Amino acid sequence: MPASPDPDLALRLAKATADLYGQAVEDLLATIARRLAVGIDRPGWAERKLLELVQLRDQALAVVDRLEVLGPAAIQEAIAGGWGAGVADAITDLEVDLDFGRTDTRAVEQFAREAVTAVRSTHAQILRSTLDVSRSVIAETAAPGVVTGTTTRRQATQRALNRFADHGLVGFVDRRGRRWELDTYAEMATRTAVGHAQVAGALDRFEASDRDLVIVSDAPQECKACRPWEGKVLSISGATPKGTRVGGFTVAGTVAEAQRAGLHHPNCRHRLGAFVPGLTQRMTDTADPEGDRARREQRRLERGVRQWRRRSAAALDDTSRRQADARARDWQRRLREHVSANDLKRQPHRERLGAR
Repeated sequence: MPASPDPDLALRLAKATADLYGQAVEDLLATIARRLAVGIDRPGWAERKLLELVQLRDQALAVVDRLEVLGPAAIQEAIAGGWGAGVADAITDLEVDLDFGRTDTRAVEQFAREAVTAVRSTHAQILRSTLDVSRSVIAETAAPGVVTGTTTRRQATQRALNRFADHGLVGFVDRRGRRWELDTYAEMATRTAVGHAQVAGALDRFEASDRDLVIVSDAPQECKACRPWEGKVLSISGATPKGTRVGGFTVAGTVAEAQRAGLHHPNCRHRLGAFVPGLTQRMTDTADPEGDRARREQRRLERGVRQWRRRSAAALDDTSRRQADARARDWQRRLREHVSANDLKRQPHRERLGAR
């Protein structure tokens, strides 16, 4: 049977990257709000704020510089940890210390290079989003008719900032047109690369020990896209053809074919273990649709906490900040109740900005 892999390992290893980019988003929203709040009730506010965009751009550049320095190191460390975890899983499966200290540094560097390139592609958008948000809020709240007798400029500005806080700062638009927030895209790209490195590290050790067959783990609360692969035997190299019967199992194809069909997608929590004919036991009753629904509800509640924490960062004054903090605590209460009722593991780092 495969070793008992940690399905949430990639999520935890990507935590440093998520925290780094989450803090960047929080800092940028707070900077925008702080600048807009100065002199908001005085005449000529909109004109002054537009003139201050140069200083705002400099502050956003400082955030980008920090990410340029700290981001690659955090990503590299996470991916190296994923590779090492995969190696450790394989060694546990093989029950032999096969050149344990060896690391394929070129493979790790390639995973890291691809992830860093993907994440760095969002940095230019940081400047654009920061300035676009400020311009939009200024234009919207300074437009004729927006401020009435019952609505102050401060209230109108806060509403506009809340809307941007809810959507986050856009860092990437993928080929399907999905808009990724800066921090969630950085976390997702790192976590996906960590998961791939973890699988690659295990496969490297299996191949080094002349093991060609692996079995897909049973991950709790799995999604419907990858559940069909649970308990399936796969060939690493393709040397064992699909349909071959081995030790009471039928080879379902190659690892590459399974991955092209959806296995090891972003957020996938499945790992590969060594298949030993005669010793590996068949998995039964791997479906957990209720667990999947409970996990998705947990993710929704975590997103709610993060939404109100972004609103707190974008608050123009203490009153708005206290209101947002109170709402964040309410969502945390609901999250605690859900976790307790469904025997789930609470993950506080996913309640901070940067998780998805």
